Amino acid sequence: MKKHTIPPDALTELLSDCCTDRIIAIDNQWRIIAWNTASENFTGLKKEALLNKRLQDVFPEIMLDAELTGAIRAAMQGCTSMVEAREGAFNRHYYENNFIPLKDKDGHIQGVMNIMHNVEHRIKAEQQLQQLNTRLTHQYRQLEKANNELATFAGITGAELKEPIRKIYTSLETIMRTDGPLLSDASKAALRRMQSSISGINFLLDDIIALAKASRLSFEFTRVNLNQVLENALAQLQDKIQQKHARIKADTLPVITGNSIMLEYLFINLIDNALKFQPQDNIPEVNISAVQHEHFVHLRFQDNGIGFPESEADKAFVMFERLHGRRQYPGSGIGLTVSRKIAEAHGGYMEATSEPGKGATFTCCLAVQQHHVKDVAAQQQA
Repeated sequence: MKKHTIPPDALTELLSDCCTDRIIAIDNQWRIIAWNTASENFTGLKKEALLNKRLQDVFPEIMLDAELTGAIRAAMQGCTSMVEAREGAFNRHYYENNFIPLKDKDGHIQGVMNIMHNVEHRIKAEQQLQQLNTRLTHQYRQLEKANNELATFAGITGAELKEPIRKIYTSLETIMRTDGPLLSDASKAALRRMQSSISGINFLLDDIIALAKASRLSFEFTRVNLNQVLENALAQLQDKIQQKHARIKADTLPVITGNSIMLEYLFINLIDNALKFQPQDNIPEVNISAVQHEHFVHLRFQDNGIGFPESEADKAFVMFERLHGRRQYPGSGIGLTVSRKIAEAHGGYMEATSEPGKGATFTCCLAVQQHHVKDVAAQQQA
C-alpha cells in the first residue's frame, strides 16, 4: 500500500490551520506571510487577499497601541513576549497576544509570529469573582457593623444591669444583718436563696459582657507577655486557689500579639474551671504548658478534675450547654464559649480532650503574630 507523506511546508500550514488560536506571521518588513484558518474565521478576511500586504496597512489601528507595536519590535530583536488582553483595545479584547521571533537555521531573525489566544472565559470569570468579592466585602462591612453594634448593646446593657443587681444583693445582706433575729429560719433560707440567685445572675452578666467583647470582629492587639497574663489571672483567683489548696504549675510562656484583657479572661476561665470541676475533697492540680512553633503557640491547661466523656468534648464549647449538674457546679454555661471565641479572634482555635475521672486538657492554639500591633511587651515585662 502506497504511503502518502505531507511535505514539511504543507504540514506546518496544516497544523497552523487546525489550531484554535489565531496565528499570523509577518516578515522583517511587516508584510503578512502567514494567516491561519482561525484568523480567517474571526476577521472574515481570506489569506490570499492579505499575503504580502503590510500589517499596518491592513490594520492601521495597531499602530495606535504602543504596547503591541513595542512587543512586535522587541520580537524583531529576538525577544519573546506576551501582551495581556485589554478590554476595548484593538485585537486585544479577550485576546492575549504572544510574539515569537522567527529564525532561520542560521539563527537570523526573518520575522515574527503572533499567536492570539482567547481568554474570554478567564476574564469573565475574573470579573464575576471581582463582583462577588465586592458584594462580600460590602456584606462583611454590614455584618461587622451589626455585630459591633450588637456587642456594644450587650456590653452596655450588661454593665447597666450589674449596678441595680449589686444594690439588691446589698439590700438583702442588710436585711439579714439588721433584721435577722426577727426572721424565721424559713425566711432566712429564702433570702439566702435569693442572694444565691442574684450572684448567679451577676456571674452570667460578667460572661455576657466578656462574650460581647470577644464577639467584636476587631479589637486592638498589642505585644502581650503571657507570663504577665498568667500572673494577673492567678491574682484574680488567689482566694479560690488558697481555699482549695490548689497547686498551679506553669512553663515559661512566650510573648505573642493579642488583646491582653481577653487573654486574661481566657486564662481565668480555664484555671477557674479546673478548680471548680473537682471530686469532693480533692486537691486541684493545674499544669500549664506551652509549645511554640513558627507561627502558632499551643497552650495546654491540664487538670486532675472529674473530666467528661470524650464524645461530649465539643458540647463543652456550646453556649449554655452544661456537662455537669448546675447545683453541684454553679456557673453561667458560656465561659468556654467565650474562651473559644477569644482563641478564634487570635487567629487560632480551642479543643478539649478528657476522660471521666482522669481530668481534662484544654488546648488553645494562638497565632504568634497579628496585624496592627503596638509594642508594649517591654512595659509588661518591666
